[in-house]
Parts: sequence; C-alpha cells; structure tokens
Amino acid sequence: MIRHPLLALVLCGLALLAPGVASAQIEAPSRLQEVDPSAVEPDLRDDSSYDPGDQPVEDIPDEPEPPPAQDDDAPPAKATRGAKGGKGAKDVEAVPASSKTPAAPAPVAAPVGPVPPPRPAVSQVLAPRVTDAEVLAVWDRWRQARATNDTASADAALKALVTLRAELVASDLEPLSVGFLRESTVRRRAGDMAGAVRLAELAVQLSPGLPYARFALAEAYALAEPGNVSRYLGEARAAFTGLMGDARYRRPVLADLGALVLLAWAATAAALVGLLFLRRVRYALHDFHHLLPRAVSRWQSALLGLALLALPVALGLGGVAVLLVLLGSVALYLSRAERVVAAVLVAGVGLAPLAAGQLARVTAFAGTPAEDVYLLERGGLSAEAAMARVLARQESRAATFAELDALAHYESRRGLLEEAKTHYKAASALRSGDARLLTRFGNALVGLGDAEGAAQLYVQATQSDPTLAAPHYNLAQVYRRRAKTLPDSEVGQELDRAATAIASAQSLDGSLLGRDPPPEERLLLNLLMLAPSLPEAEWLSLADGTEAGRRVEAQLGRWLLPGVSPGPVAWAAPAALVVLLALWGLAGEKLKAAKVCERCGRAVCVRCDPELGVGSKQCGQCVNVFSRKGLVPQQLRNRKQGQVERHQAWAGRLSYALGAVLSGAGHVASGVPVRGALYAFFFLFALSATLLHHGLVRAPYGDVPLYLKLVPAVLLLVGVHLLSLRGLRRLRRGE
Repeated sequence: MIRHPLLALVLCGLALLAPGVASAQIEAPSRLQEVDPSAVEPDLRDDSSYDPGDQPVEDIPDEPEPPPAQDDDAPPAKATRGAKGGKGAKDVEAVPASSKTPAAPAPVAAPVGPVPPPRPAVSQVLAPRVTDAEVLAVWDRWRQARATNDTASADAALKALVTLRAELVASDLEPLSVGFLRESTVRRRAGDMAGAVRLAELAVQLSPGLPYARFALAEAYALAEPGNVSRYLGEARAAFTGLMGDARYRRPVLADLGALVLLAWAATAAALVGLLFLRRVRYALHDFHHLLPRAVSRWQSALLGLALLALPVALGLGGVAVLLVLLGSVALYLSRAERVVAAVLVAGVGLAPLAAGQLARVTAFAGTPAEDVYLLERGGLSAEAAMARVLARQESRAATFAELDALAHYESRRGLLEEAKTHYKAASALRSGDARLLTRFGNALVGLGDAEGAAQLYVQATQSDPTLAAPHYNLAQVYRRRAKTLPDSEVGQELDRAATAIASAQSLDGSLLGRDPPPEERLLLNLLMLAPSLPEAEWLSLADGTEAGRRVEAQLGRWLLPGVSPGPVAWAAPAALVVLLALWGLAGEKLKAAKVCERCGRAVCVRCDPELGVGSKQCGQCVNVFSRKGLVPQQLRNRKQGQVERHQAWAGRLSYALGAVLSGAGHVASGVPVRGALYAFFFLFALSATLLHHGLVRAPYGDVPLYLKLVPAVLLLVGVHLLSLRGLRRLRRGE
C-alpha cells in the first residue's frame, strides 16, 4: 500500500510515458527478449532505400498496458519458468515496490508490407594501368608458346593481345604486326597458306592503319585464293587509301616522288643541252676560228675552243656552270624553240637546290614534334618514348597545345589519370574552350570519380562545338549512371536527359546507333566514353623540316654550284643567266654567226663566202650546185648530190639510234625539241623509278611491295619508249 499519494501520482505518470519511449528503441532488444527466445524478433532490414513514413498507421501495434504498482514492503520478485507449463510459458512475480522502476515494455513489431527491391550498386569505372612492357610480355608469351608448339597458350596470348589493343584504344601496334607478318612469310614458304593468311589477318587486326600489313594480307589472299579477286583487291585498295591518308607513310612517298621528278628534270636538262651542244658545236668552233689570227689552222682553233669549253669541268665549277657554258656556246646556232626549251630546263636545274630544300621541308615527319603527337594519339608501343620527349619540351616551356593534349590523352588511356588531369589543365591554359580537349578532360574526370565536373565539361564542349557527337554521348552515359543513385522521384527526369543527349549524339554520328557500352562487370573508361581524335591539321604544322631543308639545300648546292653561298639569290642567278643567253641567241644575224645548211649540213658563213646573203639557208656549194643552173659540171653536181643524200641518211640513222637509246633524243636531233623534251622527261622518270626502287626516304615498318613499284615503272618506261619510237618514225616519214 502506498502511503504517499503524491508519490503514487508520479509513479502512475511515469508508467503512462514508458510505452512511448519503448517504441522508439526498436534496435535494442528488451530484457524480455533476452529471457524469452520465443518473443518476436524486431525487423532489422535496411530500409534506407525507401521512406518508412509511407507505411500505414494501422500496422503499428498498440502500446502495452503498464504493469500494476507494487507495495514498498513486498519481497523482491523473481521470474521463474513453470515446471509443467507449455513451451514459452512463464510465471512472472511482481516487481518490488521499493525499486520504483517501471517494468520494461514489450517490443514493437516491425511493419508488415511489401518491400521494394534494392537498387543495383553502381559499378566503378576502371582505368587500369598498362605499360608497353606488359604488352610486350604478352607478345613474348606467344613467341615462347609458338617455339614449344603450345597451341592453347599461343591462342590465349593472341586473344590477350587483341583484347589489350581494344581496351587501350590503341590504333596500331606496328612492331607486333611486323612480327606477325614475318611469321606469316615463314608459314607461306613452308606451304601453310591457311596459317599465313591467319597471321596476316591478325597483323591487320592489331594495326589496321599500317598499309604494309594490308599489302601483305592482299598478297596472302591472292596466293591462297587467286580466283577471289574482289577479296585481295579490296585489301590493296584499303592499303593505298591508308598509305595516302596517313601523314607518317604519305610523306615519305611524296618525298620519293619529288626526288624522282627533280632527278628526271636534271637528267633531261643534261641530256638535251648535251645533245644540242654536240649538234651545233662545229658551227661555234667555225666562228671561233674567225676570231683567231689567220695563221692558226682550224684544228688548232678547234682544240683551243674545246679546251676553253672544258674549263668549268676542270675547275670544278659545278653542274649548273657546265650547262650554262655548253648552252651559251651554241645559243647563236639554235632555233627559237630549242633555246626556250633548253633555257627552261637549265633554269630548273639552277633552282633544284631550292626546290629540294622545300621538298624536304614539306615532307619532313620523322624526328619532329608532329611524330610525337602522332604516336601519342595512336597510343601504340612507341608512345612512351614520345611521352618522354614531350615532357622534356614541357619542362623547357616549348610544348605546344597539340603536344600537351595528346600527352594527356595518352596518359588517360594508360590509367595515369592524375598526370592526365595536370596536363589537360596545362593544355587548356594554352587554348581554352576547345571542344575536343574538354571532352577528353571530362573522360579523365570520370575515371577520377568526379562525374559532376565531367558533366560540366561535356556541356561546355557541346556549346563550343555543337557538331561534335562525343560530348553528347558521354554526357548521356553520365546521366544514366547518375540515375542509378537518385531517388525514384528524380530517376525519370535524369533518364530523359540521357535519352535527349544520346539522341543528339546519334543524329550527329549514325555509327553510334550500334554502339553498346562495356559490361558492368568490367566497366573500362576507354570503352565507356568516346574520345574524339585530334585532327591532322592541328598537329601537322609541327612537322618542322626547316633544318632538314637547309641541309638538303646546302648539300645539293655544293654539287651544282660549289663555292656559292646558298640562298634564293644564288639559286635565281642561273635562271637570270639563262634568260640572258636566250636573248643572246637572237643576235645571231647581227653578229653574222654561221648557220646550218639545210641540204648538206655544212656551215653557212658569210665570212667564208661573202656572196651569200645574210638570210641564206644554204652553203655556197649548195647554192652553186642546186640554185645556179649550169654553173657546175654535172659530175660535181652528182658528187654533191651524193653528199647531200648521205648526210640526210646519216642524220636519219642517227636520229633513230638516239631515239632507241633515249626516248625523245631522236625528236631533238630532228628539230622537234618540245616533244623530245617531254618524251625524255617521262622516260628518265620511269628509268629512275626502276633503278631507284628502294627510294630515298625509308618509311617505318616496311615498304610497298617491290612488284607494286617495279610494275608501274616498267610499264611507263616501255610505253613511253614505244610511243616515242612511233612518233619518230612518223616524223622522219613526214607524216
């Protein structure tokens, strides 16, 4: 019995508050639960993915009644399990009143109802670090497996190489492809055409941009199935397309073609000027004899004249000086067409050092910063050395935007994300707002886990270049991944953004319609996000061939014009002298220079025969024999007629002989210099291409097959030669 009414009221109030406190303590088990294992266990499931406030009110159990109060003098209460009670039955004694502690309430049951499915965990974007040494290690495994005839290990290594190339987004693995091509050649020689084709196909798969791999595959197809023409012609066409579309392989080809053109030009000039000199030097020596005292005989004056003409060779004045002297000595005795053609050819030889230097400048690639950017963009096995060179140039503050951008892109693909972030920032300092840079930078941030920052960069990229599909596509991937972490109320809006972005990307690039993201269990950054490549126009200007051009110009200048300081003025001087020589040839009539007799070929000299007119085209003998009737006896007339016929027959045979040796030479000897010069140029070009089929500039990782060089060159050589002979025959017949 409670003696104090006020204390009884307080205890009753505490008893009324006890159920509310107990209902909030779901996680902690009550003493009753500890004692009775048959009590209802609380629901400890993680319901953080949904709002528990959405449960209905009627599911919450009612609060239990408070236990009755006990007298303060009562003995302590003990709870014992009944001996004959059922399972879970209990005998609970009263709690002593002196404790004045309310009894622990019964546990609250967990809400009953359907539980929504848990959200799938968002896979982490992977950016594995792979070095060139690890790729080469796989290649070594294949070699070892091949050496031991372990087919299973060899196939596994081949699959690993293909997978590595795809995951690194490396355009070409050229050294490995060259190794497979060599093995393909060994298999082909051993008669295993199927194995040779398979290895050649693998070489193309590892390096689709290597034109020489496609040439080898086309050859393997042709040998394996000669009837399947479309198969190997398609590969050959792809090889030629890659050859001319790739600056690394296109520029050596253009350098070789340019060198052949310059060589053929110089050879044509030497052949044409030499032929004109041989045809007209006798008339020059004839006039030179008139400049000496009469006591000097003609053979003495001829020897003296030839000695003077040989001075440029004896003094080592160079090829241009020799051509100028030869042309100047016979300029008075050439026709207008012959002078013009010879002058153009000699002027071109004088400008050859300048042209060769410029050719070296515009075709330079190897060893330039442009090659480093190219290698970094490709991401192949030579990029690590290029990365070291670009880093060195960055330290010296000489690296350009294209170099830093390509460096960061390479580091991002190889898992060096922090380094890539640093270099992307350095590149953006040189050029801000570049859409490709922003897209690539965003990819690096995705790999670093900064999806929000990546999304901002993608949005900026779409605003900077609305025609670029990559930032739209990447933005859609960010939205999709972010939708997995949002509440249900926001998922729909985020997926709508992703759908809009992917639709924009597919409208700009139709190939994205069939592109699927990588599997969630191996979500690689390089395969998940698109990285637009750097256009060739952005970095090709870094192929600075100024130094190479200067060296080529100086070296060729020492051959053609030794002792002359290289420079545009020095190379233009021969052209100016040639123009003067061409004008000098117009003064032949005023200087009373000898001419060629159109009948017998003797010199028409007014000094030797003053009776001849200045414009006479026949010598004095021909005029007396053929123009003046009855002046010369018939016997002398017949003799002279025989000389004329023999001269013309000899001239015809000489023309055919010269035309047989050198296309166009017969035309020049017959007085048709323009057509003869064209025939000679193409003939000498084809001849040079045939003899110098290895080329002057060696391309990396191989060369065009030899038959693809020789066959066109030989066909051009034979075709030009036959056409020139047919034209010469028609010319001699007067057709």
